[in-house]
Amino acid sequence: MPGKVGVVIANTGTPAAPTKKAVHKYLSQFLMDPRICPMPRPIWWMLLHTVILGKRSKASAEKYRTIWTAAGSPMTVAYEALERGLADYYAERGLAVEVRAAMSYGKPSLKQAVKELKDAGCTRLVVLPMYPQSAFSTTSSVADGVARAVRRARWKHPVDFIDEYSENPVYIRAIAASVRNAGFSEERGDRLLFSYHSIPLKDIEAGDVYELQTGATSLAVAGELGLDRRSWTISYQSRFDKGRTWLSPFTRPTLVRLARAAEPNSRLFLVCPNFAVDCLETLYDVPHELEPIYRAALAGEIVDADEEPGALENTGKRAARCDAHLEAHRDVARTVRMKRAADDFRRGAHRQIADDEPFVYVPCLNKSRAHLKVLAAVLAPYVGDAEA
Repeated sequence: MPGKVGVVIANTGTPAAPTKKAVHKYLSQFLMDPRICPMPRPIWWMLLHTVILGKRSKASAEKYRTIWTAAGSPMTVAYEALERGLADYYAERGLAVEVRAAMSYGKPSLKQAVKELKDAGCTRLVVLPMYPQSAFSTTSSVADGVARAVRRARWKHPVDFIDEYSENPVYIRAIAASVRNAGFSEERGDRLLFSYHSIPLKDIEAGDVYELQTGATSLAVAGELGLDRRSWTISYQSRFDKGRTWLSPFTRPTLVRLARAAEPNSRLFLVCPNFAVDCLETLYDVPHELEPIYRAALAGEIVDADEEPGALENTGKRAARCDAHLEAHRDVARTVRMKRAADDFRRGAHRQIADDEPFVYVPCLNKSRAHLKVLAAVLAPYVGDAEA
């Protein structure tokens, strides 16, 4: 492939710091994206800046502080490592490829990435949104940002946009291997829950194929693991608001149902295949909100999790309408064991699971070698990499 290729690996973004001010700045950009706005922009702008941002920024900053690392945002750290890893991979193979990580919101921006690749002499641009399953609110938002960046940089060369890789064989094998490495064993009655980020049903009605892709990914991973259909299921988490109808079944009530149907000494493994890198929705929501619900229901407590709370309305003080029993289990989830699990999430490492552990979270691929192999395989046809 003649000329130098510029590769952009893109994701949503992250605040610059776990502070109310930094989160306010990040959310004001993120929540004003036309593909995110739940209502006409002028009305939404007024509501956002007069009511929502103050409360939401404070609550989100508190959550970000629990997952922040000494090196900074877990997402930023992971993407910097992936950028270096891909660059080294192509350099070792003598391929003329420049790599940049970029975010739809926050820094490093898509505009900055495209400009740097142009200045580096690239004559072809390849954009890989780090969403294995495409959606209007994620993948298309990256496409919008790239279009603006290309115009701003006066880019005159070809642009390739990789829409999704939900059934890429290398990706499927990597997700399946991560489940196995976490200790999953169907022989001992373990069950697997695929939890994906939810999207508005109006997007599906408008042609979004996200739901089909989440199903295809789950089916392929289950097939790779050789699972019986009764040992795995799909759910959707992180609904943004209650004003719209969202793709379901939701993860919270699914956890309650699975807990009540659990066999003695069985374990539930939860994996989130559409998150390329662990972020707030996994690093915080899983150990602090989802796991306590499952444990409470498993213990026979009354758990009111029939609804997935809208993130827009949720202040972070109470993630579900649960009784005092759930609060007690939430406290248990903040013990030393959960702190150790959260540290493992941040490192992208698989912890050693005790035999009596009823709930196991399977970390995202993060900055692992397996993830680099996935990205190299997905990018191979676009960068002239015959070895991937």
